[in-house]
Amino acid sequence: MKFQLTILSIIVAFAFTNVEVAKAQSVSKTGTTAGAFLQIPVGAQASGMGGAVAAHVNDASAMFWNPAGLADIESNELMVEYADWFVNINHNYFGIAIPTKKGVAGVNVVALTMGEFEETTYDNPEGTGRTFSAYMLSGGVSYAQYLFEGFRMGGNIKFVHEKIAETSATAFAFDVGTMYKLPFNDIRFGVAITNVGTQAQLDGDGLITPVDVADEIDGNYIADSKLATDAFNLPINLKVGFAGEVIDNDQLRATLSIDGNSPSDNVQSVSIGTEIAFLDDLFLIRAGLPYLGMEDRVQKYNFGVGINRGFNRNNLKMRFGYSLESYKYLNSVNRISLQILF
Repeated sequence: MKFQLTILSIIVAFAFTNVEVAKAQSVSKTGTTAGAFLQIPVGAQASGMGGAVAAHVNDASAMFWNPAGLADIESNELMVEYADWFVNINHNYFGIAIPTKKGVAGVNVVALTMGEFEETTYDNPEGTGRTFSAYMLSGGVSYAQYLFEGFRMGGNIKFVHEKIAETSATAFAFDVGTMYKLPFNDIRFGVAITNVGTQAQLDGDGLITPVDVADEIDGNYIADSKLATDAFNLPINLKVGFAGEVIDNDQLRATLSIDGNSPSDNVQSVSIGTEIAFLDDLFLIRAGLPYLGMEDRVQKYNFGVGINRGFNRNNLKMRFGYSLESYKYLNSVNRISLQILF
């Protein structure tokens, strides 16, 4: 009976989301928002499951996916992560969660960093001899707690900053989410909306350029002018998900999870993930299919493994995670995360 109800919940969620996907297939707003790096996944667990964790995430990466999952953390947790993104771009995540008397508080940082670039101009296509850098950064504080049995809620307030050379943009946003354990068969339901906030608009000395306002007249004064830029929204995303265990005992746990995704800059889609744990969660295998139904979907599949190790001294525990994200046109992305529970 437990297996049938778990599968039924997932089928219902899948059918509901597919109806919305069908309605939205003709509308795509790819590339119309700022802060696109906020859509890059964090956490080896979530990445390995294809991002289908709105109702399943329960570690420090919950501050990114669904802040409500933070409420399940029972001890201090430090999480650091590194991913070698594309063409020498590094993607990093840092999160620390600390239980309090009533809930769990946390701090998180997401950073996308790049090396030095050689400056080229119209007059100097081979390079000017100068270099510049670029990076994208998000930092936030989170809090989550149980409001009543089975129901938890959390939020994350953050700032978002993007910089290239002498031009930058800053915005402020919040994420909010809930999780509810349904009163049958341990099925969990999660909802999260992320990146709701102010618009980001590029500004800075890098937009200053010399302009001849009357180039048909010789000897004119060349004035410094500042290029005008538009303000853009952040990539808001609504996630609705179900998760449940098909098998759950001391030797084996198999979790199925499904999320419906509704982003502001693309069509709606479905992500499906699974996590299989052996020997009381000592060793874990994960797999996921992200963004099914998205017309311009470039991710093919995700895969991951995890190892949980406890130490007798001071109740110290360590969790190691690895995930691989496979793409159609680009190289695969390897993600490594380390969690310390103390």
